[in-house]
Amino acid sequence: KISIQTDTVVNVPCGTSNGTLVYFDKIEVSTSSRNRPFIKLSLTIPKTTKNSGPDKIHHEINQFCSKHSLQAIYIDIFDKLDEELMKSLNKDLQIWAPGIEILSVRVTKPNIPERIRKNFETMERLKVD
Repeated sequence: KISIQTDTVVNVPCGTSNGTLVYFDKIEVSTSSRNRPFIKLSLTIPKTTKNSGPDKIHHEINQFCSKHSLQAIYIDIFDKLDEELMKSLNKDLQIWAPGIEILSVRVTKPNIPERIRKNFETMERLKVD
């Protein structure tokens, strides 16, 4: 029997490489499991083992953000974040919770400080004109 589950993590903070704090409103992670009860993937990997490490989604998002600038996270490589997070989570699941697989990850566009968002919008308008 294969079971499918979607977990949602909300209001995830993330610090960029240049020190700007942004928040992701929602991250959804869909998983499948064969003949195994689900762990609550909000995503503390592993709840199925003795290791009760930090929340895995928060950890992976912070790893991603800390390596990239705000420009990269908000515009340049945002489209790669879902895939990168999925790869990283699946890698750890293979070790800590075999039989559970990440099917998809959906990350909302980050909320950035208002002043910076307005600057981005101004710069985009100037590029078009």
